[in-house]
Amino acid sequence: MKKIFLLFSVVFMTFGCFAQINKGYRGFADLGYTIGVGDYDFGRFEISTTHGYQVNPYFFLGGGVGFHFMQSYESAGMTIALDKRDSKVSIPVFADFRGSFSKRKFAPFVDLKIGYFVTNNDGLYGNISAGCRMNFKGNQAVSLSLGYTYEKLEFETFNRFTSSTSMNYTRSSRKLDCEGISLKLGYEF
Repeated sequence: MKKIFLLFSVVFMTFGCFAQINKGYRGFADLGYTIGVGDYDFGRFEISTTHGYQVNPYFFLGGGVGFHFMQSYESAGMTIALDKRDSKVSIPVFADFRGSFSKRKFAPFVDLKIGYFVTNNDGLYGNISAGCRMNFKGNQAVSLSLGYTYEKLEFETFNRFTSSTSMNYTRSSRKLDCEGISLKLGYEF
């Protein structure tokens, strides 16, 4: 992971050497949906905002916060669900690195968000996406992106039966890896 991050950093810095430096504040607001894949395939509706510094026309560095509205999840096909999670709103706080490949009206970009959930005793949050932005007035633009999301979320997991003669059981908390494919519509200002 460090090698990939280092490679992206070097590439974006190289782009910046040839560009006219256009520094300043930049903000983003995203609306999206993540389709769960893998073992825990539940969807999440997301709203996030990012604010930071446009280093040059090709590289942005900032931080943000999101609100992920997650539906309930219960492992299917069993009398007693092994893993269970109630419907929750999880809030990640993250660092955002964005690189654009052009200054034209339609420009492709890549975006990397890395952070941590500050609610529900959840863990790591990461999203990498690629998309296209359409500039429509000054620094304002609309973007559409497709990406991969990784989240470490807390579930209530089946622990054990309380006795050999009853069906009563206990649960314990456990953080599990959840992945998804995300689709986001963004507004840049």
